[in-house]
Amino acid sequence: MRNSLVALLSIAALLLLPTAGYGAAPAEEATPDPATSVTVLGYGAASAPPDSARVNLYIGDEPTYGPGGPELAFVQPADLEDVRDSLVNNGVDEDKIQIDAFSHNYLYGPSNFAGEISFTYSEVDGLRTFLQALLDEMEERRGPNIQGAKIVFLVDDCAALETAAMRAALDNARQRATRMAALLDMTPGRVTAVSEDLSSNLERPAGGCIALENLTFSSGFTYMGASGVPANSASKVEVGILLKATFALEP
Repeated sequence: MRNSLVALLSIAALLLLPTAGYGAAPAEEATPDPATSVTVLGYGAASAPPDSARVNLYIGDEPTYGPGGPELAFVQPADLEDVRDSLVNNGVDEDKIQIDAFSHNYLYGPSNFAGEISFTYSEVDGLRTFLQALLDEMEERRGPNIQGAKIVFLVDDCAALETAAMRAALDNARQRATRMAALLDMTPGRVTAVSEDLSSNLERPAGGCIALENLTFSSGFTYMGASGVPANSASKVEVGILLKATFALEP
């Protein structure tokens, strides 16, 4: 009797085991479809009148030519100090003047040395008159003179300008994503990823005031109808942002 009861219990236990115990394949859970998304580029720009200008003056002599060609010459620190004193006498804040006695005279090529004096000038509207008066004064003195200059116009609140350009770039990206999603009979939803696009086609990093002092004025590329070199002039300082945004797509 006892043996019969043990046998019955063993059979019941086997019947209650999951089917996997008999070598049957376990039931597979349904894998959800990956979310559909689209990644696009967006460009935005914002501009504002400049608050100041950063001026770089290159002080040097015209190269003299000997039997072996141009002769190397250096500007004496005293000559640069005279120019600094002239700037201070004309209202430039001495703390905003920097002197580099071992720069280059780009007018005559990078092999000819010159001195460089840079300063910040706040009266943008009067900058042309100021520089003309400085040129006239320099021409009356003997010795090294102004051989070249570079002017970069700046804004005080770079963050606000960049923010406006970023917002415009995101709006532009959503417009492009909407057109692309329409081809799939879908609509763009939330942004799942965004980053600035540092394309190799750019002559400088995309975006902002961090790059203003390194602006080049050579011909820029054209991308999505916008110039790759934002404007930098006495009337307008422009910041451009090129970004890459990914949108989730919804039916």
